[in-house]
Parts: sequence; structure tokens; C-alpha cells
Amino acid sequence: MTVESLEERLRPLPDGWAVGQLGRLPSVTVIGYGITRPGDHVDNGVGMIRAADVQDGHLSIHEPRRISFSTHAANARSELRTGDLVVVLVGRVGEAAVVTSVHGGWNASRTVAIVRTADPDEAAWLRLWLGSPYVRDWCERRVISSTLQRTLSLATLRELPVPLPPARQRASFVHTMGVVEAKSTVNNHIAECSVALSDARFAVEAHAHSAWPEQSFGALVDLRSGSTPRPRPDESSTEVGTAFVAPADILRSHLPYLYPAPSWLSASGEARVCPPRSLLVATRDDGVRAVLNEMPVAPGRGILTLQPETPSDAYWLLHEIRSRSTELTSTAQGAGGRELSRRAFGATTLRWPPSEVRDRFAQVANGLHLRALAARRENEILRDLRGRLLDRFLDGTSATEPVRHPR
Repeated sequence: MTVESLEERLRPLPDGWAVGQLGRLPSVTVIGYGITRPGDHVDNGVGMIRAADVQDGHLSIHEPRRISFSTHAANARSELRTGDLVVVLVGRVGEAAVVTSVHGGWNASRTVAIVRTADPDEAAWLRLWLGSPYVRDWCERRVISSTLQRTLSLATLRELPVPLPPARQRASFVHTMGVVEAKSTVNNHIAECSVALSDARFAVEAHAHSAWPEQSFGALVDLRSGSTPRPRPDESSTEVGTAFVAPADILRSHLPYLYPAPSWLSASGEARVCPPRSLLVATRDDGVRAVLNEMPVAPGRGILTLQPETPSDAYWLLHEIRSRSTELTSTAQGAGGRELSRRAFGATTLRWPPSEVRDRFAQVANGLHLRALAARRENEILRDLRGRLLDRFLDGTSATEPVRHPR
């Protein structure tokens, strides 16, 4: 579906509404960015919010990056307060979340902007507006691209048009959206618990591993390096052709599933495609991540692909990698250790259980993973519902009237 441009969408607004630029809103007191050089991770240091921690309008931080207290003190200007809005500036530009009391007092990285308002209710509305497809499209059309990253400047962010509804209508809409998002939060918890139970069952099954023979990853699977270059915006299509997966698409989820791919290769494009149920692996300094893809995908550079022989092998290897996430970073190479070495990873050994153990584990893991995926699919429906509710709000339609969904 083609997203209507933000400018076109804001032309017809209900009576009593206004439009202002983000940087000129009276209640906005700060628009800045975080730490450019945070240094190495420090255990028990001060938490730092990064772009990868902002997911679907919320902060999702399971393994936080921490900085030294001295670095935090030297960057007091970017210390976060409860109620601040953090906006992604690198990669998935425009995505935003509100800082809760859990993360107040943390700092932020250069990959996110900090927007501070004097009105908490306006911050809640801004988060919902920034999470809309109109804003994402507006930001995407204004990014500065390089070979390494796509960046939205603070100057551009300050120019973002923001619709300003009357306070009472705004509060009612924010409340309605809060109900929908509460259900999404429950679904996220279901998915997380399902995967955690699968991890726990793996730990129980692997407890007797000392009697099992050693094998290398390379001997157990067809192991390849991703080679598809990231498509330029003018080369990509909208959900037509083949889904392209970059390392960031793997790294931003602590659950072993891909988010909807942000880029699609044109149907005429040539790329090596991984079939569904492949293992896609990427790394960053705090650990290796692995996901099982549900659709054919073209893996980009910096990704290792593993082709297990059976579904039972796939589940076992997935949880083996998850259980050794930090240890496996030793197989990384290149600048900053951000790319896994196919040779080093393939030579890494593991204890390989008998087929009956793998099959028994897969029977349990499959049910748990299917439950997690069902919760995520329901959240995709709720995400669509949020977009439809926003459209109705911008049209001046009451949220209590029924919403029609496409069949």
C-alpha cells in the first residue's frame, strides 16, 4: 500500500486543529542528540539507549549497553528524564518512544535524538504521531545516506510538521491508543515467555552433553556468508520481489524472528535467496543473534546463513547459538568486530546430541515458537489497527465508531 505523503495528509484537518513544526512547538524545550563516543561497555555502568532499543513505539532493552560513570558525567546534556521522547536518527529513522521511570537517569547514544517537552500529554501525542507511516515516509525521504548508515539530521527533525488537535480530543485519542497498545504489550510478554521457556527446556536437555560427540558448526550445516548489497531507495519495491535482510534486522530483536523486512529487492533483481527456516546469524559487541526466517530472504553482507538438514536440527542449533551468544563474538572479524568470520564460526565446536534428543526438544520448542509467532502476528494486526485509528482521528471521526478491516 502506498503511503499518502505527510503534506497531503495534513491539508484536510478538522476544525480547531493547527499544524506546527516540531522545533517551534512552545512546549518543546530540548531537541538534541546523545553521546558520540561512549567508549567500551562497562558492567554495572550507566545504561545508554541506542536506536536498536526503540522498537514499535516502546523501549525494549533486554541487554543494555552501559557506559562508565565518568563518560556519563561528561555528557550530562544528554542525560534522560522520565517523559523525554527518544527518536531514531540512524537506520529506522523517525521511530520514537517515551522514556519511562525505568530508564530515567540513563544516557543516550548519538543514534537517537532527545526531545523534551514541558507537557507530558503532548509527549504522548508526539510519540503516536512519530510512530505513524506518514512520519516514517517523511523521514525516509530526507535521510542522508552513506555506505555505512542512513542518518536523519537534527535540523531536519526540527522541521517535522506536527498536527495539533484540541487538548480534550487529543487526550481521548491517546487513551484509546493506550488500550490497543496494552494488548500489544501482553502479546509481547507472551512471545518473550514462550521463547524463554524454550531456552529453559534447551538448558535441561543440554545438561547431559558431556557424553555427546563434538562436532563443528561447519560439519553440521551448509554455512555461507551473505553477499546481497543493500538496495538503494530507488531500486527497492514495496513488498514485491524478495525481502532483503541486513544485520540490523537481526540484531534489533532479542527474539529469534525477523521483523518485517524494511527493504524489498525488485522482482528483476538477482540475489542468493535463503529458503524459509534457515538460520540467519549476525553479531555486535554484546553478543551474537540468530533468527529463523519465515519467508524466502536475501541476506546482506555481514550475515552468516546456516542451512540445517532437519527442523529438529534447526531448533537445536538456534538455541545452541542463543545459549552461547557472548562466547561466539570471538568468531567476529573486521572493524569493530561487526562481521562474523565464516571460517572461524564454522570451526567452532559444540556437543551434538543423538537424534532422539533433538527430536524430543523440537517437539516442545515447535509448540512454544508457534505460540510466540501467533502473538507477534496479532500485534501486526494491532499495528494496522493503530494506523487506521490515527487516520480516523485525523479525519475527525470518533474512535468509538466501528473500524472496517480489509479481508
